[in-house]
Parts: sequence; structure tokens; C-alpha cells
Amino acid sequence: MEKIILKDKRFYNESGKEVLLHGLNVLCRSRENGHFYPELEKDFPYFRNMGFNLLRLGIFWDGAEPEPGKIDADYLHRVKEIVRTAEQYGLYIMLDMHQDLFAQKFIDGAPDWACLDEGLPHPDSCKLWYEAYLQSDAIIRAADNFWANKPAADGVGLLDHYTAMWEEIARVFADCDNVIGFEPMNEPFMGSLAREAFGAATVQMMQKNPAFDLNRPEAIPPEQAVEFIGLVGARFMDFDRTTLMDFYRRMERAIRKYSDKAVVTGGNIYCSTDMTTGLERLETAQIYAPHGYDSVVDSDRYDSFSKENVERLYAGKRASQQRLNLPVIVGEWGAFPSRDFTNDLIRHMNGILEQNLWGDTYCEYHPGMDRDPNFTSLCRAYPMETAGELESYHYAESANRVSISFMAKSGQESKVFCPFVPKKVICSLPCESRIEMLDGACICYVKVLEAGKADLQLEG
Repeated sequence: MEKIILKDKRFYNESGKEVLLHGLNVLCRSRENGHFYPELEKDFPYFRNMGFNLLRLGIFWDGAEPEPGKIDADYLHRVKEIVRTAEQYGLYIMLDMHQDLFAQKFIDGAPDWACLDEGLPHPDSCKLWYEAYLQSDAIIRAADNFWANKPAADGVGLLDHYTAMWEEIARVFADCDNVIGFEPMNEPFMGSLAREAFGAATVQMMQKNPAFDLNRPEAIPPEQAVEFIGLVGARFMDFDRTTLMDFYRRMERAIRKYSDKAVVTGGNIYCSTDMTTGLERLETAQIYAPHGYDSVVDSDRYDSFSKENVERLYAGKRASQQRLNLPVIVGEWGAFPSRDFTNDLIRHMNGILEQNLWGDTYCEYHPGMDRDPNFTSLCRAYPMETAGELESYHYAESANRVSISFMAKSGQESKVFCPFVPKKVICSLPCESRIEMLDGACICYVKVLEAGKADLQLEG
């Protein structure tokens, strides 16, 4: 596969064609399975036939470094086997060091030896899993000790261990051309700062609005919700600009010892809401990979799902992209249950991705997904490779039609994934086309014969 090259807000391959990246997360949190889905490779034909060309592949600290200072070469070798298989199916990879609730003992992430929670209590009665970030003294203390680089039992600081681990990961995967970037940590959690920020903001809101109740978010008026998020977000912005950016720069130095692949920066845990990120530019290749979920995610309140909230949230991500001038892959979105409304919500997000010309990885893959009709809209038509500069595109799923506008280069082929077999290829400039069949889908190659603004339409 051709390497991916970053330039301003866009991705290109070595042939100079603009690349859009579309796929999903693969995150096996189970320690019992070694953090690998059994027979994952059997679903790679499904990934290809869905039009995916990217996987955000989760790796885990407790898998990579199960004992202090001892990297598990067998674990990294197995990850590399998956990466190599992905390449055979035309799939790029973002390697994501994943954590949820900081450590494997709570959900996934740090090994037990690196979870320095000092024996503090952890609740087992949270209604939603992520509530433990604020309710668990154990998680908060473990995170604080991580950012403080507190020594592990071997006398070496946790951040120093983490840095050395990432040096080895960068070395092992440096020769994998389909790995486009390394994500040092999924949704970093700031520790005690989070509880302090939420607590102080709640007190301020209750002084002005005695009925303000964070336990009943559905009863909080929109203007109060915005004010509350602003108060909390200001504290988190400081964390991003100092502690988090110091961490990313440390990881950048570690990775650069062996690899020039991009560092993937997604922002702190609460930036998956409409809080503004304080991320800054690194000195070398960097991908901005924001996450975004409506507030009902992981709950039973999908009757209250707000498309308007999602649109507002991603407008904020767009503003951050403009400030950073970085290419975007939406690292996580969706997390939808398999219900009769799921494809409608997917189509709504597809529209946001189209509007912004963003890459994405839906969260997340699960075995058996290939047989679930509630996720079929993840398979969408889009320009995988554009010979020129992409200006816009839109897939009308119900009409089996994709429309693409771009400034075409003469005599070079663009590559369009289609869930349907095109019966018509219409272009405003002279062109030639050919089709490569997949299982029920196809790749359409279109060569525009004159340089200029091309309006292309493929109809099924």
C-alpha cells in the first residue's frame, strides 16, 4: 500500500491523490482473549466489501507491558500480524493505545502494576460506566499518580515506563506502510481536576439557579447547560494546554526515535462532548482525531437523541480543526445499539462527515456485525482517492447515487467506492470509467481526460 502523506487539512497517497479514510474501531477489551477477537481476520473480507479502508485498532498497555519494563514481544507480534493482514485487504491502520476507566482492573488500560490507586474505593453501582470517572476515588488517584510520574514498584516513573513502551511500539511498526499514525492514549482522563472542576461549576450554578441538578440533565435548561459546560471547559482547557500537551510532546519524542508516522491527538475524555479542546500543534506530523457522542450514548434514553446536539458538537470540532489546520479523522462516533433507528442515525452522521470532508472510524466493530441489518448504512459511497482536489460529495443512499465535485487532474484515475453497481457514469468533463467488482459492491475508477472542475455522478 502507498504511504499516507499529511498536508494541511488533507490526506494524500504517494501518487499525489487525495485520500478519504472511512472505517471502524476494533477494540477487544477482554484480557482473557489476550485483547484479540478470535478469528478476526475472517471479517476482513467484510471490511473490504463495506468500503472500509481504515481501522482504528486498539492496543492495550497491560498487553504490551504486563510487567514493569518487560515488553511482551509476542503480543506486539500478534498485533503486527493483524496489521499485515489488513494491508492485504487495502486497510490502513491507526494504532490506538486504548483505555476506559484508566486500568484493566476497572475496564481496560493500565496493567495492575501501573494502577497506583493506593487501595482507595471503587464504586460498583454506577448506572453508566463512565460515571465512575467522577465517582471512583481509585481511578482518580491512579490517574493523578500517572500524570505525576509516580514510581512503580521498580522505582521507575509511570510516565517513563509509558514512554519506553511507545518507543518500542514505534520501532516494531516503523516498517508497516499501512500504519498511518500512533495514538498515545484514548481519551486521557485528568484525574482529580475533573471532580474539582465539576464540583466548583455545580456550586456556581446552584448559587444562581437553586434548582440546578446535575443528576437530572434532562431538566437543565439549554442556556444553563451551556454556561455549566463553559465553566468546566475552562479548567479542562488548562489541562489540555499544559499536562496533556506535555504528554503528547513526550510521546512525539519517543515515537520519532524510530518512526515519522503521525501522532494522533484526540483530546481529553470530556472532549467527546461539546467541550472545546485546548490541543495545540506538535512540531511534526499530527492527526486531529476528535470523538463525539450525543449525551444519551450508552443509556436507555435514545428516544431523547438530539441530532441538533450532534451537529453543534461537530461544528465545534470543525472550529478546532480550522484553528489547528490539521487533517481530521473522527476517531469515535456512534456507539449505537442495534435498533430500528440505527441506520437513520448513521445516515445523519454520514452527512456531517460529507459536509466536512472528514475521515472516520465508527465505534465500534463487534463479531457478527456483518449479519446485522441495523448497521448497513455504514456502507456508503465515497471518493476513496481523488485525482485532484476534492470539493464536495454526497451519497443519496435511497437513490443509489453519489455526486462528487473536484478539481480534476487530466488523465489520472479517481477511485470511488459504491455499494451499488453504477449503470450510469456522468461527468461534466470527458472521462473514461471501469469497474472492479466486490461482493455486491464495487470500486469505480474514473479517469477525467481534461483538467478542470469536474462534476461527477454515479447512478445505480
